[in-house]
Amino acid sequence: MPKPLDIERLKKIEKRIHEIAQEWGFLTTDIQFEIVGAQKMLEGMAYMFPVNFSHWSFGRDYEMHRTVYDHTGSGIPYETVWNFTPPVALLVETNPFALNTIIIGHVYAHVDFFLASKFLQLGRFFSDIADETYYAAERFREYEVQYGKDEVEKTIDAGMAIWWQQHPDLFFEEELDEDIARDRLLTTEREKARPGKDVASQFKQGGLEDEVLRRKLRFLAERVPPEPIYDLLGYIARYSPLLKSWQKDILSVMRNQARSLAPQRKTKLLNEGWATYWHVRFMRRLFEEGLLTAEEHGIYNDFHAGVTRENKVGFNWYRIGLALFEYIEEKYNKGRFGREYEACEDPVKKAYWDTHAMKGREKIFHVRSFYSDRMAIEEFFTDEFIHQMQLYIWEAYVDEKSGETTYYIAEKDPAVIRRMLTRSHTLYGIEPIVIQNANHNRSGHLYLNHLNTDVELDPKRRDGTLFHIFTLWGKPVSLETNIDDKRVVCSFDGKKPEVKPKPKI
Repeated sequence: MPKPLDIERLKKIEKRIHEIAQEWGFLTTDIQFEIVGAQKMLEGMAYMFPVNFSHWSFGRDYEMHRTVYDHTGSGIPYETVWNFTPPVALLVETNPFALNTIIIGHVYAHVDFFLASKFLQLGRFFSDIADETYYAAERFREYEVQYGKDEVEKTIDAGMAIWWQQHPDLFFEEELDEDIARDRLLTTEREKARPGKDVASQFKQGGLEDEVLRRKLRFLAERVPPEPIYDLLGYIARYSPLLKSWQKDILSVMRNQARSLAPQRKTKLLNEGWATYWHVRFMRRLFEEGLLTAEEHGIYNDFHAGVTRENKVGFNWYRIGLALFEYIEEKYNKGRFGREYEACEDPVKKAYWDTHAMKGREKIFHVRSFYSDRMAIEEFFTDEFIHQMQLYIWEAYVDEKSGETTYYIAEKDPAVIRRMLTRSHTLYGIEPIVIQNANHNRSGHLYLNHLNTDVELDPKRRDGTLFHIFTLWGKPVSLETNIDDKRVVCSFDGKKPEVKPKPKI
């Protein structure tokens, strides 16, 4: 049986961690720590927030996590912290004291990252997501009573099919108001066509150029939307001829949740690496000050080793993120950056390069504030770091007789590894698709364009998504994409999916 949690001692530890965090230059704020049972932690993991609207997929995930926990005693996260104002973090009451201490230090580092990262600041900008999810859960229950649970879940199902479809640049705010967007584009084209002040440009203006301008302006005046839109959920919620106000409310809440969480998806490596880097140093300090026992030191070592263990066929965010910040710190402490270092071609001199620049701590604080995972991979996943961490593509071989698994390297070229990691940490499995035309053939037909011509979509998911979009739009939906290196148009009109070659223009 685990010992009862010593709440007063934990409060003392939390107070000391707060003081150390301020000493180290962390951005801090009041953090709402809640001590909960394992079931509450499982709910938070499945529902994404402390309180959220009801949906069968959340219940499915909860039951899956609960079953694993009930039968194995594992499967719950060591920590859960939400980027709210103020931040909210959960501690499990049955955790060993040393583990909850690690978690408090880990959470303080996460909160510093939340407050400093330009990407995570953006996530809080979209809405007060904690309040919104709480009140949305109440409204959605009322919708179930009024319109039926099946109708509400059908709308949520459809929204979930496209809620991650956003502009790839999180800082780019798409204009969904068509009149405003059209006026801006028309004004831009007219300004571009204005004659210059020199005589030569005056003579260039003529009937042919005037006609080209008129055609372009006419095209922009008629085009719907006036420019391609990545924000599928936002546009459909605004302009669908089918949706009722309660359905638009549901989709609006889902869109805000996705927009607030998207920055976390793009900084997960750095966020978890930052938290792990600092919980190591918090614990080291607490042991030095005698605030934790030798027995608790052993418990800490076991849990830390478990969190950061190597996983050849997976991407351990904690292990790789921790190593990344330690690598950057050492690199900048030794002055291994800049024109002189990069120009050095002597491998021995480079291996022992140390100017005692001691810029490491400054640099890692800069990275936590201004970098996304993709940016960090492009700049710091050097050949040296990739080999050091053995970030290769590993394949597993299982011996049929003994059942033993051995691993072999399928790819170890750093350039290939960087390319793969950069791509996976740019799109995160979300293919760039835009609304090209919301009035295709002047019939309200929604025409989508899959921009990535190098990737072929899974047919089952593709057709399922078209079905869900049709559910929200109420009129035929088409998607231009690639099959067998040829451009095709996949359509759904409410009856069955259809694939045809893209018409030649």
